[in-house]
Amino acid sequence: MNSDHFSIIGGGIAGLATAIAVAKTGRTVVIYERSARFEPVGAGLQLGPNAVLALKRLGAWDVVEPFTFSPPAIHIRDGQTGKLLKELNLGKKFEVRFGQPYRVALRADLHEALIKVASTFSHIKIHMNQEVSMADWRGSGPVIGADGVWSPSRENLFPDSAAIISTDNIYRSLGPIHSVSGVNMECVNLWLYPGGHVVHYPVGRDGKLNLVAITQGKPPLEHFADAETSLVRLLQKVPSWTNWPAAFVRPLGSWSSGPHALLVGDAAHATLPYLAQGAAMALEDAALLLEILQSESNAEVAFQKVYMSRSQRTSRLHAASLRAGKIYHLGSFAAKARNAAIQFIPSQLQLAQMAWVYNWANSD
Repeated sequence: MNSDHFSIIGGGIAGLATAIAVAKTGRTVVIYERSARFEPVGAGLQLGPNAVLALKRLGAWDVVEPFTFSPPAIHIRDGQTGKLLKELNLGKKFEVRFGQPYRVALRADLHEALIKVASTFSHIKIHMNQEVSMADWRGSGPVIGADGVWSPSRENLFPDSAAIISTDNIYRSLGPIHSVSGVNMECVNLWLYPGGHVVHYPVGRDGKLNLVAITQGKPPLEHFADAETSLVRLLQKVPSWTNWPAAFVRPLGSWSSGPHALLVGDAAHATLPYLAQGAAMALEDAALLLEILQSESNAEVAFQKVYMSRSQRTSRLHAASLRAGKIYHLGSFAAKARNAAIQFIPSQLQLAQMAWVYNWANSD
């Protein structure tokens, strides 16, 4: 099998980042994307220091950076009272501590930037409107499945690995920024509420608001009907929502099958989005694959090394994301105890609890 030519199923963020990684080692790459054309999908995403570093390792940060916004802080709020429980500053001290800045961006802008980077490599080809199955792969060289949480590639390789739908529903909107009394709209705002939570922050060069509401199935205005007035008024300004069930993939015992196939990104390790690390994990996968392929010519060995190097971290993140969702959604006396703990624990200690995520660069 020709290990100098790779094929990638899926042209999203994971697929493009992986293609760039492979191409940087001199190998040729073909991306097979089932859509007839790339459409703006999703709204905002958060790029923590680990994601920024991965983009730098891929040589993509200089193209991505102009599309990003630097929120001054993360504000954690009680959704029932509106009380600011904690401010986590994301300024210079944060950047010095973790080695890279914290940014937010439109998913479509990140995707467009990665397309621009990929287009600089003559040995990356993108075939649109091409639905390729890993089940009967007959292509030349190794193939990488980067086809998302509902990955046919994963289910082809591991038939019992279908994504699991959680009890949470994700509602998302992208629209004008409306000022809300007492709320700094430039920050990443996290509102904690029984059975759900709300996150919002500005994205894009035209300053739109990315707003995400998590509920147990009810529409946001119904679920958050008894929330603090500022939050209710903000939700009332949303003309329409897109929504889908939150889903995750249980940690797999392998991401590869034989000498020819590998899974990356959500196809390999999709989790609930409550630590805002989905895109970051895909970018980390690609950056590590780049590092491994620079010294390893055997694709099967390289794919095994990716799994061995990444599986413990992504499994830990999956468990932490599930735990975060439960903490965010506490009610009654448990919520009061949670809020007291958030207020009592110093900001620096709270950031230290995320160091294992953000310091990925310094721990590999």
